[in-house]
Amino acid sequence: MLKIEKVYKYFGGVKAVDGLSFEISSEKITGLIGPNGAGKSTVFNLITGFSRVDEGSIKFENKEISQFSTEKTVKMGLIRTFQLPGELKNMSVLDNLLVSPMHHPGESLLFGWINRRKSNKFEQTNIVDAKKNLEIVGLTHLIKEKAGNLSTGQKKLLELARILMMKPKLILLDEPAAGINPTLINSLSEVIIDINKKQKIDFVIIEHNMDFIMSLSDEIIVMAEGKTLIKGSPEEVRKNDKVLNSYLGYSEK
Repeated sequence: MLKIEKVYKYFGGVKAVDGLSFEISSEKITGLIGPNGAGKSTVFNLITGFSRVDEGSIKFENKEISQFSTEKTVKMGLIRTFQLPGELKNMSVLDNLLVSPMHHPGESLLFGWINRRKSNKFEQTNIVDAKKNLEIVGLTHLIKEKAGNLSTGQKKLLELARILMMKPKLILLDEPAAGINPTLINSLSEVIIDINKKQKIDFVIIEHNMDFIMSLSDEIIVMAEGKTLIKGSPEEVRKNDKVLNSYLGYSEK
């Protein structure tokens, strides 16, 4: 699904990513963990075209994407979130989803005027899809609410529903559990697992909430100083002394 090979990213004289290599398998939820400054969010930026690779290779479905724009990566089905939700505050929850689909016929003023039937059909299909996606994330009861009035956790669920409107293949989530209450964390976990299993959409998730990411992930990648420290199952990562003592801050012994 995704292969990163000997990737470097420099900011001035600092190596934010230092020869990083790892692979992401399909049909899995992968956790990406490590201390602050390990380069995790930088890696997300490199994968999705928000930043350019200085050296190395990034391949998505065997296609080199290391110099692709964000627009190109999105069209391929590779989409990320950020640590802070980016909802359209003054628009309803439903309308936040309806602006997400690409290639709307109405985006062309001339075509939208000439072929209104096709534009209307596209919009009606999107409304049906939006309602389904709001049901998936558990926000149907807030369909008419302004997005700015939602809690932080609800905004993150809304963001996930918006991504589903774009028909993703791989979703990169940046600290989805940050700033939300335990009840919504449980709901978010259930939603991610449901999407992964039923829709066959893969996830890579940056997260500092260890209970959340360990219970959710099929595989864990631990980063430190821009490099891969270890990759393995949650059980293997939990038992690795270097990870436990240096990065997770606890030990099961």
